[in-house]
Amino acid sequence: MQKTTKITLTIFFLLIIAVIPLYYYTHPDTNQPEGTLQIRGNVNNPINLTLAQMKTYQPVTVSVSLSSSGNPEENGVYSYTGITLQELLNQTEIRGEVKTIFIQASDGYGTTLTIQEAQKQNTVIAYQKDGLALSALKDGGEGPLRLIIGDDEYAQRWIRGVTIIEVN
Repeated sequence: MQKTTKITLTIFFLLIIAVIPLYYYTHPDTNQPEGTLQIRGNVNNPINLTLAQMKTYQPVTVSVSLSSSGNPEENGVYSYTGITLQELLNQTEIRGEVKTIFIQASDGYGTTLTIQEAQKQNTVIAYQKDGLALSALKDGGEGPLRLIIGDDEYAQRWIRGVTIIEVN
């Protein structure tokens, strides 16, 4: 009985150790106000930006062609306006050698980019689509902030409702 108890406790603790990092990377930060962006991780200057603060940066507009077999009603050519991810990362003063950037939405969904993808001029954190503000994710919209990867024609890694950028 003692051996079975030890094995059960060991398995229990291993499961807890496996679940905690998963929870950290998938659980949204519910204390973060809507329309704010937190950039943290391997940076000298972690920042929290409001939508109003983001609009003070030099805006960039990228034209993207979207072709989705899952949502054909979304197909078309769109202009997204926002800030390049590279500009935001420059503000944080990345520390050391960074390989990946994890981008998370308010609903916990996320994606990982290589540092090379993040540094492209057509990788943007957008706040407008075709000149109109992005509506909130909770209202069925795309925003108020959305990751646009201009090279990703099928929008497989575009993230709606971006709230956190984790530099790793």
